[in-house]
Amino acid sequence: MTKEFQAGYYKIEVTDIIEKMYCKCFVPIRIDRWFDRIQIQSEYNALLLQIYRRIGHIEGMVALLNCEEIENINGLIDRINFMYCQPDGKPALDIFNFFSQIHGDELMIQSLKDQITLYSDINVLRSRHRKKFIILRNVISALREEFNPVSPERIGESIDDLLDVTLKYAKYFKEQNDVLNPILFSGLLMYQLLTLAPYEQNNIVYSSYAMEKYMQKLKVLPEVSFPFAKLIRNNINECEDRMAEVRWSCNINPWLTFYLNIMDKALETACRFIQEKHKHMETSINTVKRVKNISPNMRNKMLMELGFMQQMPFFRIEDVMNHCDITHSTAVKMVNTFIKLKIVKQADNKQRYRVYEYVSLTECIKKI
Repeated sequence: MTKEFQAGYYKIEVTDIIEKMYCKCFVPIRIDRWFDRIQIQSEYNALLLQIYRRIGHIEGMVALLNCEEIENINGLIDRINFMYCQPDGKPALDIFNFFSQIHGDELMIQSLKDQITLYSDINVLRSRHRKKFIILRNVISALREEFNPVSPERIGESIDDLLDVTLKYAKYFKEQNDVLNPILFSGLLMYQLLTLAPYEQNNIVYSSYAMEKYMQKLKVLPEVSFPFAKLIRNNINECEDRMAEVRWSCNINPWLTFYLNIMDKALETACRFIQEKHKHMETSINTVKRVKNISPNMRNKMLMELGFMQQMPFFRIEDVMNHCDITHSTAVKMVNTFIKLKIVKQADNKQRYRVYEYVSLTECIKKI
């Protein structure tokens, strides 16, 4: 008699905090055991076709961008992901704080970027994973049985299994072995990372980037950042429900449907952002080039400042002075010209130390 299929199993584990607590910790099965249980539905095919169309569209646009433009796009989308995925699980929806250098959070943002570089490589996950028991994983409580993470004693072997599967799948994919569609595989990978909760905090962010970087190494996704983390965080209730359903019913298909919709939305959002950002930049450049009664030097400095505003849409007069190496009075004149052209507006009501914003870019960012 064959053993009934299970999505994983529970183990009673003791926490390593001062007040010992006994929790039923979940250990998921290897994701390659799901390969034969995925039911390819018509909805999958429609979503996959749309996803591949969006991938092709983004690849075409990225091919026309230079390295600086791609890096700029990545930096802005990364900040959106950070803004929505805070360590305490509460989004910090303050666009000014995450898209200006006028505040003290810039060091925190840079630290997150550095950690993503370290943590998003699947191959080094084994040496980077958490060492202590997590009671709270973002908004998911370890005391809710359906969301209990793997305990520290067992997470190592689960990560080893995941590394083994990802290495084998990469080999299958390279050899064009049609074992499973790569987009569906990325959905299994994302599920497993969120289930294991291998990081002490920011699991949604790190798991999203780990999946993204893995798929980029396979040359499935274009090498730009996507708002996966933001979209998952915005749909966290459905995400939790679909993950719990895998455990309750041993059915991975509802999770994959949810994931494919997130993937489709992330690609659509990134595609629209790249298009609109480029269009608005071209419009701003042409507007500055048509301005009359300014010196050629001022025009060149304004075009230079537009480049800086593309990277950080909030700024002060002092920033313009530093960017363009000009005097205070010249910087004020430049900003006033931008305001008359409706490229820039004042972002606060202060009379001193005013903050200005590059309007078209902040509007694009709000749509991500």
